[in-house]
Amino acid sequence: MDNYELTYAMIKTAVENGIKYIEDNPKRGVRNLLDLGEYFARGRFQKDFYDLAHEILNNEDSCYYTIIENMVKNTNHKTIRDYGINIGFNSFTYGANIIREYEKSHEYIIPWVIVLDFKLKNENHIFEKEISKFIFSSKRIGIYSYIILLNDNINMLEEVIHVIEKNEDCAFMIFVNPKILNEKLCEKLGMLTNLCISVSVENISKTSELVIRKAKLLKNYKCLYGAYTYYDDMDFRNISLETAKKAALIDSNYAILMRKPTCSINASKNLYNHIYKSRTKITKPIFPMDFYGDIARIGSIISDEPCFLSVDSIGQVAFSNLYNKKTKYNILDSSIEEILSATVK
Repeated sequence: MDNYELTYAMIKTAVENGIKYIEDNPKRGVRNLLDLGEYFARGRFQKDFYDLAHEILNNEDSCYYTIIENMVKNTNHKTIRDYGINIGFNSFTYGANIIREYEKSHEYIIPWVIVLDFKLKNENHIFEKEISKFIFSSKRIGIYSYIILLNDNINMLEEVIHVIEKNEDCAFMIFVNPKILNEKLCEKLGMLTNLCISVSVENISKTSELVIRKAKLLKNYKCLYGAYTYYDDMDFRNISLETAKKAALIDSNYAILMRKPTCSINASKNLYNHIYKSRTKITKPIFPMDFYGDIARIGSIISDEPCFLSVDSIGQVAFSNLYNKKTKYNILDSSIEEILSATVK
């Protein structure tokens, strides 16, 4: 057994025991699991995270205890274990070390996560075999996290499910419009223990019954899920609080905010700064995140500077957090190493 397998087995046992501790005594269990996690922490990201976590959880009335208790109560424990290990160890520790070593020897920045932007429907879309080949090569350079933007593109859903099934060591997060969810699909998604599902709550005030009913299906099948919505300059000042209220309607533990193409850089920076500062003193059991801001922050911790890479449904690559900033490269005819070496220095 090599060092990776031994460490993975130890972490797996520790997390399983930690979840049991939380069931029996939530506050003590969380602190025990935090101590165990800190034991395995090696990189900059982990140490920053555990320092902040200790500060937050010193408050006995912290909403984070409620978030964790709700997650353990409502989510498949295998999903908590597998997704947690894939993101915390495979991506932020094992993968991050590979990324840093690769960056030193090849002198270009590597993203810690790849966004598969499949929102737009295309008849000639890429298939599971092509996506999996791209992910396999990306894992070789340390990328174990993948965000898949689906919205209502049900044409790509089966391909995406097959990809997630074949990459059990990766952490996947999909973004979906709740209208495409049904009981059979939610049952299938609940069996994917390396998956987190983000549900749009943007129109929840108009279609509350639909969104709440579809989210209940995810909860019934013990999926790991949360909420997301978009914002621009017009509504960014109140969007954080409003989104937390919407997220609470579907029993979500987190809320992700995504800026629209029309939103200014200045407004998005101000919102991210607000979200980042508010995390230590949240007043509702909803963990706030900013899509682009948090991707960039984690990237700047793992690497010297962040790198944003997205791939659309025909395989075209983009290197910007702005929409429609495509490159000439396509994953069908270029490897991840060729793409990065030619565009990211």
